[in-house]
Amino acid sequence: MNLPQPPVSMPVECRVRVSLNGSELLTLQMTPDALDDWTVGFLQSEGVIDGPADLLALRVDANAGAVDAHVSPDRAAVVLEASARYLTSGCGKGVTFSSVKDAMLLRPVTHALTVTQGQLLAWTRRLQAESPQYAKTGGMHAAGVVHVPTETLVVREDIGRHNAVDKAIGAALKAGWDPAEAVVLTTGRISYEMCTKLARYGAGVGASLTAATDQAIRLAERLGIDLLGYVRKPDKVELYTRGARIRPD
Repeated sequence: MNLPQPPVSMPVECRVRVSLNGSELLTLQMTPDALDDWTVGFLQSEGVIDGPADLLALRVDANAGAVDAHVSPDRAAVVLEASARYLTSGCGKGVTFSSVKDAMLLRPVTHALTVTQGQLLAWTRRLQAESPQYAKTGGMHAAGVVHVPTETLVVREDIGRHNAVDKAIGAALKAGWDPAEAVVLTTGRISYEMCTKLARYGAGVGASLTAATDQAIRLAERLGIDLLGYVRKPDKVELYTRGARIRPD
């Protein structure tokens, strides 16, 4: 019997084990590249660090699927002593240590950054154009962070949409960009956990090629974040929130 041959190019995933201060924190499925960016973005989105400077040491072994990060004991306690872990709604078996109740306690985003719908459409086109793994395999998520003053875009990809966002935010943090000058883009759905990442990073605008969930929209309204979906064509864009940060083209 002739078995069907697998496609030439397939999305890559592997199990990655993450340790914090020598204690196992979690194991998840992800694409094993830009793991240093992912570590910075994930730990920041969980409230463990404010930025790369809070990492005392970081060892990444992509071949072994291992990440070993060290921070001060009081910062590690945020997640190591957490009473619960929550599976995210994303692919790749994402995990967060924050509940919806925790997310509602986040501080609002108060900076005054505004952008136009035209800018967001142009940036999402660039996001798609600069996603080589998706172009090659057709089975990846991409996320990007735009530094608005310079229109510089960093793009990261992963099998999981949450992982891709963590990688992109981590790369932006390592670049030293002020979150008050940044916009987050994603090819995936914006759920409440994704909105939490935007809020902890300090982004005032999140744009997706797909949709946002009801909980994400309510959280965004509370935190002063504007969420947009279906940012593909001008007549398809959906503004879910009040739009205070979206000015006319």
